[in-house]
Amino acid sequence: MSKPYIERSSKTIPQNSSDKLLVGSQQVINEPDLFYEIEPAEVLHTLTTISDLEKFQIVDANGNPDKTYLNCCIVRRVYTEVNSSILEERGDEIYKHTTRPLDSNILKIPIPGEIVPVLNFLNSDSTLNTKRKISYYMSIINIWNSPHHNSLPNISTEKIDEETSSENIKKPEDGNPFASGEDIEDLGEFFTERGDIKRTQIYQGDVLVEGRFGQHIRFGSSDKILEENPNWWSEGSDETLGKPVTIISNGQSVENTTELDPRDLYSSDFNKDSSTIILTENQPSVLDVSYLELDNEDAILKTLNFDLIGDTQNSTIQANSGTILLNAKSNKLLGFAKEGIGLITTGDMSIDVTNNWSTVSDNKDEEMGTSYKMTTPKADFVATKSTLGESSSKEPMVKGDKLVKVLAKLIDAIPKYIFVGGGGPHLNQAGNPGEILHKQLKTQLKTILSKNHTLD
Repeated sequence: MSKPYIERSSKTIPQNSSDKLLVGSQQVINEPDLFYEIEPAEVLHTLTTISDLEKFQIVDANGNPDKTYLNCCIVRRVYTEVNSSILEERGDEIYKHTTRPLDSNILKIPIPGEIVPVLNFLNSDSTLNTKRKISYYMSIINIWNSPHHNSLPNISTEKIDEETSSENIKKPEDGNPFASGEDIEDLGEFFTERGDIKRTQIYQGDVLVEGRFGQHIRFGSSDKILEENPNWWSEGSDETLGKPVTIISNGQSVENTTELDPRDLYSSDFNKDSSTIILTENQPSVLDVSYLELDNEDAILKTLNFDLIGDTQNSTIQANSGTILLNAKSNKLLGFAKEGIGLITTGDMSIDVTNNWSTVSDNKDEEMGTSYKMTTPKADFVATKSTLGESSSKEPMVKGDKLVKVLAKLIDAIPKYIFVGGGGPHLNQAGNPGEILHKQLKTQLKTILSKNHTLD
């Protein structure tokens, strides 16, 4: 194992005056000047599961897998541990080859073959002895200048093919120049190497957080780039210059990356990338909306007077993806808008509720300036109970078919008001046919009223 530090000078006793002799009580010893060395190391294995800890017998005082070593790496130092068979070691012998992340909040797990700088610093046991130190690893060395991976397996073995030179190995796609030495995973058990991942185009002033698989978060500005690789999130007017833009992009468009050379930079595409969210201050949208055949009769244009360019020249959050799901798992999903809410689809729309469904246009009668209008070729409303008008309405609705039958019978009964004899019905005369029908109709009047649906 490498020495935890380089001793640049030995212990000294300071003596300001050469003609004085210091007694022991007056002697002060200066500690040696120590330089803590940073050494590159090749990652051989990452400890990300309990199985990894069990495999290398990394256990605590009780013999259980020591979970404090999760997210650590087993490494071989490039200069001081060349050709060491580290992956064959177990238990106490493996600890000196493990290294943990230096940063506790931003974690980037290397893959086998990548190179990380390692250094020795204090650990939790240093409260008892500051000379107790462990190894930490810093960010991955950007050997290939690639966001996908920078692996160079077996570089710490010093076994290189004699026919390989630096002239024919200059990028990942040229292959690994180092002959197979100690067996290690092919870039890791849970890492799938891809050849279509491109570096993200970055512009002056940008802060970019880039993942390994074609995703990134960009903290940029609205300044328009007009030359090579122009951006798409600014229309370039003086009003938009220097405004913040935040882009969260997941997945690179296969259509766009196919046209690029292996080392070309990729500028994200709001309309073609798998999923994108953009936060803007006043940049107009370039979104290709799914519903493109809008005319003046569509509610979003006629009622809301919506304009995709004009209405997005303010602070906006725009999201574009194949499917968008919003789920409030334990409480409510709420949406508020001052000027209006528009929903448009070229397919079907469904609203399913378990309890009550309520829509309120305006609850101030004296200011009734709003209205509710629905235009559709066909509508089906199915409800066990319903009320039209005031919520306290108790007048039952009339059933159309029942009413028609009752009125038909009434009309048929009118001609039958014919009395036998002179001036009218006689007390001993049998009932008139019309009178009999009307008595029957009277008993059927309540059948035309709905028991479940009311209005005022």
